[in-house]
Amino acid sequence: MVKKKSGMNLDTGKINQAIILIVLGVSLRIALAGYANIEPVLAIAIIAGLALGRKYAFIIPLTIMALSDLAIYAFHLEGAFGWKIILGISFFTWTGMMFAGYVGTKTKPKLLCTIKGIGVFTGMAIVVTIIYDLWTVVGTILLIPWASVERILIAQIPFSIYHILSTLIFAPLFGTGYYYLTEYGLPDLSKWKKDAEAPEDEN
Repeated sequence: MVKKKSGMNLDTGKINQAIILIVLGVSLRIALAGYANIEPVLAIAIIAGLALGRKYAFIIPLTIMALSDLAIYAFHLEGAFGWKIILGISFFTWTGMMFAGYVGTKTKPKLLCTIKGIGVFTGMAIVVTIIYDLWTVVGTILLIPWASVERILIAQIPFSIYHILSTLIFAPLFGTGYYYLTEYGLPDLSKWKKDAEAPEDEN
């Protein structure tokens, strides 16, 4: 009896990498929720698009934002604005992160093969951060019409500074991590354990 091949072609390696990025992104975003605009998701989204392709560029940041927002708002309830505005802002933050993933798909992985390349990657991530913040400002203006545009823009300045600083931390960190893993792979912990437990040669 001949088994029919499944119409869905699953790449186990990419799925495993996607799960790792999602767990990392959700964990770090929740852990850093108390620090305004200090987040790893934007850098992870770009890495996802760069390393895994277009499908994952959208799925990974969307999943990270949805799961982490669910956890954050479950503990902090509605916040100052209420659920209607929170859901509206979520549309802009989620789509903004998906845009970051899309930018990653237009970036060649070999960019992260040199120190100079990681510097260029970090600069690109900063540009994406500024675009992302401008996009969320548009959302804030549309969803909070009683606040003046000037007031919203002025209030956004410190948050954007924090966000750029966040990108300066996470973009080179994840970029370097991606380079290391593609170059050397994951460490073989079982080998380390065997080496540690092996008896030393007696002279």
